[in-house]
Formats: sequence, structure tokens, C-alpha cells
Amino acid sequence: MAAAGSIEDFASVRAQLECACRHLTLASPVALDQASEVLNSAARQMAELQSRLPEQAGNPAALEEAWRVRRAFLRTRTLLYSAAAFHGNWTRVRGAISGGYTRTGEPGPVLYASRLCLQA
Repeated sequence: MAAAGSIEDFASVRAQLECACRHLTLASPVALDQASEVLNSAARQMAELQSRLPEQAGNPAALEEAWRVRRAFLRTRTLLYSAAAFHGNWTRVRGAISGGYTRTGEPGPVLYASRLCLQA
């Protein structure tokens, strides 16, 4: 029974990673917040599952589901890296537009005004 439970846990982590990927492709602030929550949940579940991994040695069904989790994780990682690169590039463009260029030819720094953000 432990084997079936672990396979279901792997499948649950994979489903959460796939859900996070869907949120990341939307790229809205709300979707990114939701992706963060889902990724935190998947990380907690995977940490709990980690102690039971040695029990799955030699279980081909668990191994296959673990590979599916890995593929979902790699896709999620790629989307997160792409989002970070996109944001970084837009920060550079904003710096060039608002601050011109430095003497070395780099975009000027982006100066942020102080602000307060409250969420209920």
C-alpha cells in the first residue's frame, strides 16, 4: 500500500507543478502569486515524500512517476528563468528610457519611488 501511496504523492506533486506552469504562462501578477503558492505546496509535499523514497527502490511505476515529476520540474524551472530574464530585460529598457545611458554605455539605473503596498 505504501508504494501506491507514494505513486499518488508523486502524481500530486507533478499535478501541482503542471498547475504552476499554467499560472506562469499567464504572467499576470495574480497568476504569479498563485504559482508561488502552488510551488510552495509542491515543495512541502516533496520534502515529506523524500523520506519515503528509499522504499520505492526497484518499483518501476514509482520510478516512472518520479521521472514525470522531474520533467514537470524542469519545465517549471525553465518558465521561472524565462520570467526572470524577461523582467530583467524590461528593467534595463526602463532604465534606458527613464535614465538614459551611463558613460560606459549601460542603461541608467531604475529609480523606484517609495511606496507602500497592503494586501487584505
